[in-house]
Amino acid sequence: MTAELDATELLAVYRAGGVSPVEVVTGALKRAGRAHERLNCTVMVLAEQALAAAEESERRWSDGTPRPLEGVPFAVKDVIDVAGVPTTAGSLVHGEHPATESAVVVRRLVAAGAIPVTKDTTTEFAIGGPHPPRFGACRNPWDTERWTGGSSTGTAAAVAARVVPFGLGTDVGGSVRLPSAWCGLTGLKPTIGAVPRTGAFPLSWTVETVGPLARSARDVGLIFDVLRGPDPSDPRTAPLPPFTPPDEPADLAGLRIAVPGGYFTELCDDAVRAGVDALVASLVDAGAEVVLGEIPSAAEALPSGYRIVFCEAAALHRRAADRWAEYDPVTVRRIGQGIATPAVDYLRALQFRVELQRELDAVFATADLMVVPTCPSTAPRLPDCTIVVDGVEFPLYAAQSRSTMLGNLTGVPGLAVPTGFAQDGCPVSAQLIAPPHHEAVALRAARLFQARTDHHLRVPALAAELN
Repeated sequence: MTAELDATELLAVYRAGGVSPVEVVTGALKRAGRAHERLNCTVMVLAEQALAAAEESERRWSDGTPRPLEGVPFAVKDVIDVAGVPTTAGSLVHGEHPATESAVVVRRLVAAGAIPVTKDTTTEFAIGGPHPPRFGACRNPWDTERWTGGSSTGTAAAVAARVVPFGLGTDVGGSVRLPSAWCGLTGLKPTIGAVPRTGAFPLSWTVETVGPLARSARDVGLIFDVLRGPDPSDPRTAPLPPFTPPDEPADLAGLRIAVPGGYFTELCDDAVRAGVDALVASLVDAGAEVVLGEIPSAAEALPSGYRIVFCEAAALHRRAADRWAEYDPVTVRRIGQGIATPAVDYLRALQFRVELQRELDAVFATADLMVVPTCPSTAPRLPDCTIVVDGVEFPLYAAQSRSTMLGNLTGVPGLAVPTGFAQDGCPVSAQLIAPPHHEAVALRAARLFQARTDHHLRVPALAAELN
C-alpha cells in the first residue's frame, strides 16, 4: 500500500512507474475523510484542486520533468493559508473569506510538486485549549481516548494515521514537536528565521516558526530544504548558510553530545527517560562522544516563554476584544494573562532570553548536539488532558513544554525523534537540539538512529482500518 510509504519511498515508486500520482492522491483524499470520522482532524478536504495537481504531476512524471517533491500529498495546519480556502485558525470568529494567496511555505512546496490535500485542525489561534469551540478535540491515532497534542493537532493526526506522508505545522512553544512526540513522528522546529511565516496567522512574532512533521528524518531533511530561505515579506528571514539534506551516515565519529539532566528529567516518565538513554546509547555506539553540558536556567524558560507569547498574543488580539465571548475560554485566559503582565516583566523575559542563549552558547562551545526529552509523558487522556508521569497526574500546561520552550526562546533548532513506546502502547520521544542553522547535524544523527531502529516505522492499528 502506498499509504505506508514516506515521501522518499513514494518518490522512488513514482520514478519506477509503480503507481501514479492520481492514484496516490485519490487514496489520500479517501483516507482523509475516514480519518476525520475517527479522529476529528480535518477542517477541509481539498479534493478538486488536489486532483487537478495530481494530473499535472502524472504528466510531469510521464514526460520526464518531475520536480523534487512531485506528486507527494501533504497536510496543512489551519493557521497557514492555502489559496481559495478559508483559514479558520480553529476559531468561530475567523475564516469568513477564502485566502487570496497561499502562504510562502505552501507556495514553495507546490512549486516543488507537492500537493496539499487537507486543511487540518488546530487549537484556537494556535494558543487555545484542547477543546476549541469551533471543531472540538482532535483524537490521537495511537489511542483515540487521548489527545494528539497542540497546537498542530490535525496535521500530526493525519500524518500518523497515514493519510499523507508529511504536513506543515507552526511552533511557538513546542507545537510541531509535541504532537510529533505524542504521535510517533519526526518533527522539526527550525532555527528562527530560517523558514518564512508569511501567510501564517501570527501568534508571537519573536518566537514563532513554521516547520514540517513527517514519518522520518530523511523526509524532514528533504522538506526543510524546500521550505527554508529568505522572504522579503518576512523581516526576520535573511540569507542562510548552505544546507544539504544529510545522507544516512556510516558512523558518528567526532560528534559530541551533551545530555543535560536536572530540570529536563526531574519530571519525566521512566519510559521517556529510557527512550532518551536508548537514543544516546545508539549514537555513542556509532562513535559519538558524551560531553558535559548543563543549562542552569532551564527551569525559567517555560514561564518566561509563556510570558512573551501571552503578551504578544494579547497585542494581536486586543483589537478583537468585542468578540472574546466567542473565543475559547483558554484563549481568553491566556490573552488576559498577557494584558495583565507588566511591561517590566515582559522586558525582563526578553532579557532572560539573551542570558539563556549565552548558556546554550557555552554548551555548544564543546558539544555539537544536546539530547533531552521532547515531552515528559505519553499523550494526555481526554477530556481533561492531564499527563501521567510514573503514575502521577500533572496539569498539561505545567508540564508539556518543559523541554521545547527552550528552543523557541533561544531560536535554536529542535528535532523530535521517536525513541520507542511506553507500557500503555503510546510513543515516547527525544529531542535533538543543535546550534543555530545546524539542522543538518540533528538530522544526520536522527538518520543514523532511525536506520538502526524501527520506532518511526511502527503504524497505529487505526491506520490500517482507513484503507
